[in-house]
Amino acid sequence: MLSVLPGIISVFGITIVAGAIAYIGDRVGHQVGRKRMTLFGLRPKYTSTIVAVATGMLIALTVTLIALFASNQVRTAFFRLGQLNAQINSLQAQALAQQQELDTTRNANFIVAKGALVAPGVVIDMTRPPDEQMRAFSQFFDDTVRTVNATAARVGLQPDRNRSSDPRVRAQLLDILRAVHDHYVVPGEGSAPILFLPLAPQNLFRSERITFSLVPWPDKKLYSNGEEVASIDVEGGRAVAAPDYALLASRATDALAKRGLPYPFFASPPSGFDPARFQAAMAQLGRVRGHFRLVARSEGDLYPHSGQFVLSVNLEPRG
Repeated sequence: MLSVLPGIISVFGITIVAGAIAYIGDRVGHQVGRKRMTLFGLRPKYTSTIVAVATGMLIALTVTLIALFASNQVRTAFFRLGQLNAQINSLQAQALAQQQELDTTRNANFIVAKGALVAPGVVIDMTRPPDEQMRAFSQFFDDTVRTVNATAARVGLQPDRNRSSDPRVRAQLLDILRAVHDHYVVPGEGSAPILFLPLAPQNLFRSERITFSLVPWPDKKLYSNGEEVASIDVEGGRAVAAPDYALLASRATDALAKRGLPYPFFASPPSGFDPARFQAAMAQLGRVRGHFRLVARSEGDLYPHSGQFVLSVNLEPRG
């Protein structure tokens, strides 16, 4: 509020001065009209008009001079506006160039994407005694640290200095095991083992410290060998088009995700359709007529710890 006070005072001052000049001009014009005075031999009514116009010009000139005297910003706007615009354009160009350079630098230094798998996972039976779980989990943590530090040395990241023997780290590992036990283990019922995957918690750039989070997935069977994962309807006598392939792949991905396949494995080759089976289904579709389904089925029993998925593709009659 205090920062705008000088501006408010200036506005009031200019208004008062303008009003005073307008009043003087009105009185002069009035006297000129009453006494029928003339200027430069003109008729009185033209003289009165000249006085009124001169008064208005005087008001504008006075207000402008006051503003120029009172404000450095006004003087800049009047006399240096072109130079100021040129400076603004130059600064904007510099800022854009610096931002592009920063983006290029960060992209060049980009090492690990958020959510990427940074080391192999481990399966832990949560029904075993707590001390056995902790030993296995601690060994897994130390193995993961060694793996990610070897990666860090190759790609320019700082190593992880944590060890499971550190009391603070041990307490964190115990908290993770307890939270997973409370969330997934149902007393009196059989519970699936838990797959822990070490994932990058954020994007990592060169010279940053490598880090990971231990994310749990119930390691239950997702699909049996030959079980249908997804399908689309197709017509015989034509080749499978790119939209058909994309639709089948999208439906298969959605189905696998809903069943509980860890998302890092969707981007891990050779996950996906069996190329030979898919090509065979495409060739078969071109030779037949009628209504069919293109069906993706699991090749082998599929668990989260499988680490990848391979789907056969078969052409089947539409029932």
